[in-house]
Amino acid sequence: MNFANPFKTQSPYKQIETARRERMVIAVCNAAMLFSIPLIVLLTIVMLPLTSPAMALVYTFCAGILPISFIAKRIAISGKPDAGSYVITVYTLLLTAFNSVVLDGIHLMLVPGYLLLIVIAGMMLPPKRSYIIAGLASVTYLAVTILRTYVEPPVSLSLDAIELIVTFLGVMTFIFMVFINQLTTKDLRKALDNATYDLVEMNKKLELASEMKSQFTARTSHELRTPLSAIIVFSDLALRDAYGPLNEKLRNALTHVSHSARHLKRVINDILDLSKIEAGGLEIFDEPFELTDLVETVESSCQQIAEEKSISSSIWVSPKMPGQLNGDIDRLAQVLLNLTGNAIKFTEEGEVEVRIEPQGTSKWCMIVRDTGPGIPEDQFATIFKAYRQLDRTASPSKVKGTGLGLAIASNLVQMMSGDIEVESELGVGTTFTVTLPLRLPETSDEEAAKVLA
Repeated sequence: MNFANPFKTQSPYKQIETARRERMVIAVCNAAMLFSIPLIVLLTIVMLPLTSPAMALVYTFCAGILPISFIAKRIAISGKPDAGSYVITVYTLLLTAFNSVVLDGIHLMLVPGYLLLIVIAGMMLPPKRSYIIAGLASVTYLAVTILRTYVEPPVSLSLDAIELIVTFLGVMTFIFMVFINQLTTKDLRKALDNATYDLVEMNKKLELASEMKSQFTARTSHELRTPLSAIIVFSDLALRDAYGPLNEKLRNALTHVSHSARHLKRVINDILDLSKIEAGGLEIFDEPFELTDLVETVESSCQQIAEEKSISSSIWVSPKMPGQLNGDIDRLAQVLLNLTGNAIKFTEEGEVEVRIEPQGTSKWCMIVRDTGPGIPEDQFATIFKAYRQLDRTASPSKVKGTGLGLAIASNLVQMMSGDIEVESELGVGTTFTVTLPLRLPETSDEEAAKVLA
């Protein structure tokens, strides 16, 4: 039986990095096998007049690049790229060091060769393990330097042979560097292309899922509103004794049913509006409306709630405001009702004040100020996100909401080319300011400025 270790797992990021290093080791081994062929041919030419045991060892070591590269490649393919990297890198380090000791004049290529190996090892190995190769290169370089100080190279080459070998190794180093640079760039571009493709595909799936969610929510909300409207209507009729007199218990029960149904309908309307906003199906109208109609809508909806909580509620309109504006009065009322309703809901004592006034000659403001518990500054961005509840651990208020009112208000204000800002101090109160473009019915900017003057 195979008992796999359930704790021996790799994160997706580590798997991607391991796969990248595995590709790099395989590519370097392929390049080493390819570049070793002209090196072996060159050494064969050089060995013709120099037949000696030392030269035979040099030839054998250089020819060994082929099987060593093949072995390192197979190790990397088996899922151990680090081991494959060590095999090819350490062998090349030892090969370069041996040739520098045995062949006179080859030591000139030791430092650039080791630098190239350290760079390549850094691409094949994890960052921290690259120090191991750098340490081995340093130790080997010191050993070669000491040996060359006290030991004469056993193989003396002619100046022409040394120049030929050094030139060949220099050219091959340049070519190898270009190859490695192209390889890493190609690999990074491939990884970036794959990540971009995956991201695009994921975004498409998310957009489709979001659209389906919005459509489902909109259709479900629409279907729920019909029976809720019937519950509200028949409850109201029963409370007006349309079906005969009610005893006190039944009247209290129906009152509770009516209030709960209205609350549920408001929640469903909020969900429906948010779904339309997310789906891009909410339309903002630009029509003339009376400012007094907006004020009366807010007063009639919020005054009774404020009186039930025994807090003061007032709406003040600046005399500089024009009596008629252009815009969507229903959506403006929705924004102002959400802000005012929240202010009354979370204010236990004091007052809630609404101010409507111009801002310069091209904008106007709706300001809602309360004396509630306040909002922590680190939660200013959170309160405008959908389905987010304000953390009120530091507040005495225990009122709960759906977390949709401010999100809908913020989205509606943005759709009307406006801005919404919040200022708050714990224990003192909160002020929401909605700034909107000032548009007058069939008037130019100059006429609007005259009205506000």
